[in-house]
Amino acid sequence: MRLPGRRAAAYARSVRPNNDHLAKVSKLPERRIVLAPQIETDLRRREVDALIAIVEPDPEYQGPLVTDEATLLDAVGASPEEIQERLDAHFGDRLPIPLTTPLWRFVDALTALRPGWLYE
Repeated sequence: MRLPGRRAAAYARSVRPNNDHLAKVSKLPERRIVLAPQIETDLRRREVDALIAIVEPDPEYQGPLVTDEATLLDAVGASPEEIQERLDAHFGDRLPIPLTTPLWRFVDALTALRPGWLYE
């Protein structure tokens, strides 16, 4: 079976279920997804993971991918009110850090306010 030009190249690159040449396959995306960097978050991975575990104790609902731009509102599926309630319950009072703060900055601010928070 010979396919003309561009179609042949696309056909050769596609993965077809059970090697069936009649099986339908998805087209390759035309634009790539570009993620924000996660350098700062990776440097504070233990602290970021601990913070996420405080506001979302169930690992099934904890986001696997956290970039430097992600906030607590992005990282877990709980509502802002639930997140704030869990933080208040864990720390005993309201933290003066907005929930819209990127996680790595949130961790830095929290560490400045409560240096031993990770071990509480």
